[in-house]
Amino acid sequence: MSSPGGLELSTALREAYDIVAVQLDRLRALAERERQETAALAASLRQAERELDETTVQYRAALQQRRSGATALSRRLAALRATCDDLTQSVDARRSGLRQVELLIRQIEMSSSALTSASTASDPWALALRSQVIHGREEERVRLAREVHDGPAQVLANSLMLLETCFNLAQQQQGEHAEKLVAMLDRLRGATREGLSEVRRFIANLRPGQIAERGLVESLREYLRAYGNTYNVRISFEADPAPRQADEVEIVLYRIVQEALQNAHKYARGAPLTVRLTHHAGALTLSVRDEGPGFDPREVARRAGRSNWGLTSMRERAELIGARLTVASRPGHGTEVTVVLPLQ
Repeated sequence: MSSPGGLELSTALREAYDIVAVQLDRLRALAERERQETAALAASLRQAERELDETTVQYRAALQQRRSGATALSRRLAALRATCDDLTQSVDARRSGLRQVELLIRQIEMSSSALTSASTASDPWALALRSQVIHGREEERVRLAREVHDGPAQVLANSLMLLETCFNLAQQQQGEHAEKLVAMLDRLRGATREGLSEVRRFIANLRPGQIAERGLVESLREYLRAYGNTYNVRISFEADPAPRQADEVEIVLYRIVQEALQNAHKYARGAPLTVRLTHHAGALTLSVRDEGPGFDPREVARRAGRSNWGLTSMRERAELIGARLTVASRPGHGTEVTVVLPLQ
């Protein structure tokens, strides 16, 4: 019997390899079951959070208008908050456990590969460390999303409700000053509403898009659809059938698409976009192209600091998974970001 790397295995090593393979299958089945149960809990949490937001708006409106239903709404708010807290703890605990199981699976896979492969081109434990770095970044993004949701987003939502009340009261007044006040409040509530929408989009972009449960292709499809609707941009998405990659690989590719599209929104606003994911000749290739004004890459390379932060961030992400990122652009001919990931 030969190993996946082509080496002849001794009897003892072959038996050990078979034992590891059986246990890996059991661990993968456990991880898949945990993903499904975690996804169901997360869906329940999102529904409870939506109900909490709606009930909060109803409760504050009832207080302002001194309606009799405020007491019942207050009790419902308390119950919904308790439900959200319980679900949040359950989801966090399950995700933490799932990450540990996935890390164990990757460590066993890489240890087994290191024992049975003739290749020493990469250190499996260095790959494990890179994986932990990627997942650590994602955990920080989720934490930041939660803090922004509970902080600035709530402040803006409360301010918008108060502005709506002030606007309605001002409309009931008469006179030149009242008309000016109505116009000013209308502009202010419009700006606040736009700011709240931007904050909510920021929160949505921080979250990982259920990649572990849905996979890279479906997560990208949903993100691109939402992006196109939000910014009224035409986006073409093409994806070849390809095997699922490790979670950290799919997360990095997803984040690179996000970064590339944010750059396109900033510098090629409104230009058509094309995103392709192809699987050919033992490599996975991701490309994001915009038909915007383009730029001179050499000029950007000469600049330092924030001006090329997006490109630097994408390259660093690609390097973490052993991929190569290139940017092709010239004035008047759009920009294309390409990531090539050799598959083992």
